[in-house]
Amino acid sequence: MASRRDALPYIRNAHTDEKIRTWVPSVLLTQTQVWIAELRGAVVGFFALHGDQLDHVYLQPGYYGRGIGSLLLHKAKDLSPQRLTLWTFQRNERARAFYEAHGFVPVRFTDGSDNEEREPDVLYEWNR
Repeated sequence: MASRRDALPYIRNAHTDEKIRTWVPSVLLTQTQVWIAELRGAVVGFFALHGDQLDHVYLQPGYYGRGIGSLLLHKAKDLSPQRLTLWTFQRNERARAFYEAHGFVPVRFTDGSDNEEREPDVLYEWNR
């Protein structure tokens, strides 16, 4: 939640912190593969993978630009070695530049009417 607030302060939250705290253990951790990045015993980042769909790639504030996100992305590619897809908001320029630098290409732009935030987004795809 801190990562999202830091990286995307201009995007409205579709859910309360309480609902997110309930959703993570009951849905995210049971329906996806979740991988974490740990540094000196502290979780500093994570991603969730559902088939070839990469979701919820987040780093703790203050840990950007250290290669942690790249390591997480390489792990996701190892787990889904032929193809990965992911969604991000069109206004999330830092994330978009990061994904494009790692070989992802935009394949679909939407007006946001299909996501909970009602924020224009973009579907990215990576193929080996």
